[in-house]
Amino acid sequence: MPSRLPWLALSLAFLPVLAAPMPPLVCPAGAPIGNVDLRVISAGNAEPLPLRTINRLQEGDRLQYRPILRSGEERKGKVSLVLVPANRDATGGKLLILEPKDAKKVQEWNVPWRVGVVGFVYGPSGLNEGKIKNFLSRDDELVAQLADYAEKTAQTEALISALSSPNSSSALVQSALQGFSSQFGINVQLDKNAPANQQAMALFRNLNPAIASYDPIAPRASQQVGQTASLATSVAALFFGSPVGLAAGGTAMVMELRSIAFPKAEFRSLLSQTMPGDAMGLCGRVDPAAPHTKVAYLWAARLPNLGLPDIYIKEANVLPPGVKSPLPVTAADDEWKFIDRARTWALEPETGLPIPVAVNKLNDPKQLEIQMPSGLKPGKYQLSGRWDWDPFKLRGDIIVRDLANFQHAKLTASSQDLLVARTGKVPLTLVGADFEFVKKIEVEKVNDKFASPSTVPFVLPRGVRQGDQDHMDIQLNTIDMDPGPYRLKLTQVDDREHAVPLHVLPAPPQVENLPVTLSQGVGYTEFTLRGQRLDLITGLEVSRGKAELTPSNDPTSRRVILRMATDIDAGTSLALKAFTNGRTEPLTFSDAVRVVGPRPRITELRVSQLPTTDVQLDRGELPASVNLGTMIKADHLQSNSVVKLTCTQPNSAVVTLRLGERSGQMSLQQLAPGQLFLSFDTGVWLNGCLLNATILNGNESESDPYGIGRIVRLPHVESLTVAAVGVPGATLAGQNLETIEKAGWSDQEGVEVPGLPLPVNGEWHKQTLEIPLPPPSPEQTQLYVWLRGESKARPTRIHAQVAPRGAPAATPQAAQGPPAAADQAQTPPKADAPIGQ
Repeated sequence: MPSRLPWLALSLAFLPVLAAPMPPLVCPAGAPIGNVDLRVISAGNAEPLPLRTINRLQEGDRLQYRPILRSGEERKGKVSLVLVPANRDATGGKLLILEPKDAKKVQEWNVPWRVGVVGFVYGPSGLNEGKIKNFLSRDDELVAQLADYAEKTAQTEALISALSSPNSSSALVQSALQGFSSQFGINVQLDKNAPANQQAMALFRNLNPAIASYDPIAPRASQQVGQTASLATSVAALFFGSPVGLAAGGTAMVMELRSIAFPKAEFRSLLSQTMPGDAMGLCGRVDPAAPHTKVAYLWAARLPNLGLPDIYIKEANVLPPGVKSPLPVTAADDEWKFIDRARTWALEPETGLPIPVAVNKLNDPKQLEIQMPSGLKPGKYQLSGRWDWDPFKLRGDIIVRDLANFQHAKLTASSQDLLVARTGKVPLTLVGADFEFVKKIEVEKVNDKFASPSTVPFVLPRGVRQGDQDHMDIQLNTIDMDPGPYRLKLTQVDDREHAVPLHVLPAPPQVENLPVTLSQGVGYTEFTLRGQRLDLITGLEVSRGKAELTPSNDPTSRRVILRMATDIDAGTSLALKAFTNGRTEPLTFSDAVRVVGPRPRITELRVSQLPTTDVQLDRGELPASVNLGTMIKADHLQSNSVVKLTCTQPNSAVVTLRLGERSGQMSLQQLAPGQLFLSFDTGVWLNGCLLNATILNGNESESDPYGIGRIVRLPHVESLTVAAVGVPGATLAGQNLETIEKAGWSDQEGVEVPGLPLPVNGEWHKQTLEIPLPPPSPEQTQLYVWLRGESKARPTRIHAQVAPRGAPAATPQAAQGPPAAADQAQTPPKADAPIGQ
């Protein structure tokens, strides 16, 4: 059996003059009429409940009135109650006006039957019972108007409470606006993102068809208002019927609701405000009444007479402690309409005592706004309340979970690698926290004073407040983002921001000269990467081998050393992984290393018989401007093999011949599977060229270069004319004589050539060259020459004609060279003699 001690304490608390002072009543419009405590006493229930939130008022209950007086206040006049039956057919009456009683005393009335609407009437100058009955029982329509008036009163009070309370959330204000508009028959779509005064303007413009033709900006003096009031004041004054100004775009809105609700009535409306201890503070107009008219104030409330509400909790049932949170629910419309009359809300843990909570009703969609206590332990709870004196619980659970701190929140590795500057919209994934309470994300650049945050769209896997969600998808538009540090600002339902560091990457390196080919069996090669932003690469990795990257700040080229296993099959293609700063995963260049067949290899190269020359060639030298034949032996030749002839000097000519190709004096023929014959003209290359041969098997592999020889441009001496005996001087005739720098009769001492050769008249290709040589001795008649740029003398085939000692002097004559085989001091290499590399 319930204890009666709470009721005793409550009764003592509401004596006509309270021991504890009541705070002053501040009315949003009108003036304070007085504070009262209206309660319902039910047999068998110890605690009387406030009339303004009662759901059922039935036969046997008692209505109690208690005046709440401030110090020095005297309550004059009389009070009465008006009852409208819930079932008029069953009662056989229209309504019941209870006996007016003295307003300064505690009063009680018995309830004869179940009540649908209850009205409280207060006459400061007394009440004329006959007049009240006459006014309230004129016709059945007035009963309906009284019920409608009760509905409007409730919605207006809810709106004023939401607008005037500093603790009201935007959702609660929005819900009150929608409830107010629906109660007054308004069909208007309110913009939830618009300021509250603009929403109220849209609402009031559509308040009632009776004012559809009313001009809210008419310049009539009676409608002008000097001082703009607050929204709560505007709503209250609108309800009372006095003109009110509401600033909106420089215009004034003036409306009179009283004439709509009670045309030509002697009654004035009352609005109640909740006071401590569930008392009611009553506000109304106090302007002078018409002569010989007694003013009576009316406050009314509808009683739903419903059983226990049956409410289901929907999915978004995970709420954090310390935050005012909406809880989506499902309920029948008639039950939902009056759910704000439920009282004594509490969260009941699985073990332990219930925890009281404040709950407000939100509309569109149906939600209960719960002020979750701070320090609430995570776990499973049930939401319970009381419907009058009867307890009830919502079906389903509320899960309490702490807000995340995002200390470990970060992008996934793959997302970080996608976050590249100026690439457009990039889908990313955040991990490392529970993101279920995130309601807004912004991004801003770090250390940029002029940067403004940009909104970032995001998607939760299940939705806000719908359970632990360990990742979240976002979309960043990097089209205007530079590489560098940024921060994500995550805002949860508690409106606190949390920073998550972010790094926008530069564009990745690009390589332009892959793949690199590696011949089967070769374990080492060096090559140069070519491309863009190669300086970002910090390391390379390749399977079946090791890649070494030489340090460099050059963004366009990097030297690479590859050491590979030698047992990789031909035809294998390997990927190269490049590691870069800021990326968690390496860039992968597929088909970067190709293993091809064995490299071709030149095993032997023989030059055919060299032509006879006037000036001796050393071993490994080739005369310029002659056609030569070369026999090449090689391994691993293919049908697409080519021979390439190059000089070691830069910018020299390159000759490439395919098997079977002939081009002018150049040709390449395959004599056997591993044997080639090459014909080429040495005149293609410059003097001093170190000529090499290389075999290429397509673009796949290339042999090491094999040296053919050094091309030397030699002079051709046709004759040597010496002066008379004892007279120095000699004359050479021939071609390419400009290559001679010195000449002499031995390889130890030479004479500088003082001038350049002169052309022979009529024979443009022939030259003569004067050399101040001393007369030759009979023992030294062979001519030696030093070619330009060389320090060693070369013997020639030319010998001077010298008379024996004691013989008469001969006239000067040209000396002829003896036969090559007999007179050359050094012969050219034998035919088919191998030339070293």
